[in-house]
Amino acid sequence: MSPRVVATHIWPEGIDSPQAVPQLDLDWGGAVGDRHYGETMQSGARQKYLYERGTQIRNHRQLSIVDFDELARIAAALGIDDLAAGVIADNICTEGIPYLTALPGLTRLVFDGGAVLVTGGENTPCTIAGQMVTDRYGGPPAESFPKAAMGLRGIVAWVDRPAPIRPGEGIRLVPPSRM
Repeated sequence: MSPRVVATHIWPEGIDSPQAVPQLDLDWGGAVGDRHYGETMQSGARQKYLYERGTQIRNHRQLSIVDFDELARIAAALGIDDLAAGVIADNICTEGIPYLTALPGLTRLVFDGGAVLVTGGENTPCTIAGQMVTDRYGGPPAESFPKAAMGLRGIVAWVDRPAPIRPGEGIRLVPPSRM
């Protein structure tokens, strides 16, 4: 199966959970309307070895991408029937990239509609996403999510070329060695 987009979501500030959208509108700051939108961000716990918390840095977490196959593997590890796209705050759910989380950083995802994203590496699982699963499915406890999702949680990316992304679009992967 050729890689393609299955679903697109944004998670606006002030809203309890991500919302499905018919297309992801991208500009240089990421997904317009999403809480992770912006060309820069404040450093936090994930950057503690480099920066003091609150330091203004480049936003390499503009977008979160997961693959349908990896979501199914997380669901099995958690003992739930399925884990739907968008539940763990992914902006893009793909199909046909079964080892998406293992893609090397700086891989380009080239979408049929013209958008290009640069991968920044694994989106480390956390209890925030775990709580989203608990809220949606009534269990398991949020604390079980990080272990179940390690190596499967997907990746973060930033915009290299803005254009809308729509469900159904094909995706071409360009490894960093080709750049």
